[in-house]
Amino acid sequence: STVSLAKLTATGTKSSSTFLRGDNTFAEAGGKFESALLHVRDEKTALSTGGSSIAGYQTRVLNTVVTNEISGASLSSNTITLPSGTFYVTAMAVTLRSGQNKLFFYNNTDSSDVLIGSQAYNGSGDTLTVPAFVSGRFTIASSKDFILRHYIQIAKSGDGLGQGDVSLGTEIYSDVQIWKVA
Repeated sequence: STVSLAKLTATGTKSSSTFLRGDNTFAEAGGKFESALLHVRDEKTALSTGGSSIAGYQTRVLNTVVTNEISGASLSSNTITLPSGTFYVTAMAVTLRSGQNKLFFYNNTDSSDVLIGSQAYNGSGDTLTVPAFVSGRFTIASSKDFILRHYIQIAKSGDGLGQGDVSLGTEIYSDVQIWKVA
């Protein structure tokens, strides 16, 4: 009345990190979001501002690699290089008193928007930073360079790209997480 592993004709290697699939093969446990992550962001010291914004399109600062588990991926001068494959991206960036604004994940190699974010708004009298978001999935056949591009309606000098908060540590003004899913 009991079926043991010895009685099964499963293929693959049984271990603490595998599971038995319905087709009698052992497979690695875990999903696409548990590895193959590139996480980059704009980090500044406590109480530092995000910098001045300009009216129109501007490239967001990306100056820190938090995690890089994607072979062939890198960050240099605000530019993310990705190898061929299929990727899922989620990104955010903040503004202060920017009016209408929208975030884009932009293919700098081919000069095209890959992902377009939702509308965000931050009025001229607002005192809090407002995040804009973009997320989605795309496939590239060869290595390409990408930037986080932000459209901003109203320029603001000094802290248009985010104001420093209380001294609770590192300030983060833009954040990009990219998973290679295929």
